[in-house]
Amino acid sequence: MKSLEYPMTLLTLEAATWVDIMSPVLQVCLPKAGICRSFPRDMVLAPLKFQGLGIPHPFGSQVSKHIETLLRHSNNKTKTGAYLEAALQEHQLKTGTSFGIFQQDFGNTAVLASDTWIKRVWKELETMDIYVAFDSPALPL
Repeated sequence: MKSLEYPMTLLTLEAATWVDIMSPVLQVCLPKAGICRSFPRDMVLAPLKFQGLGIPHPFGSQVSKHIETLLRHSNNKTKTGAYLEAALQEHQLKTGTSFGIFQQDFGNTAVLASDTWIKRVWKELETMDIYVAFDSPALPL
């Protein structure tokens, strides 16, 4: 799982794609752990406290890595944070609004933005109903 987690910060795969990626892995690994390979996937990916196997869903891990990247790098003022700030301001300029991209409705303004990592993370957050308040300097219109 660690080899899958490493590139998750940059990946923006859909949940169905992660299911396809994990299917052959689970087909091999579950029998080696003494578990039937047709064990329900909801139970395989459920936390231990709910009597699951505690294997985290890769899509959820990917989204948490994206949120962590947005929050950590912007607060620590790293080079990556500066690049993210520039990308967010560019999206703000392209959409023509005076507030941040994550505060906008994806369905209404996504057509105005380029297809970038920021736009894909914005779509992920909106489909999962996650609100991230990412403050960027207000750009005068």
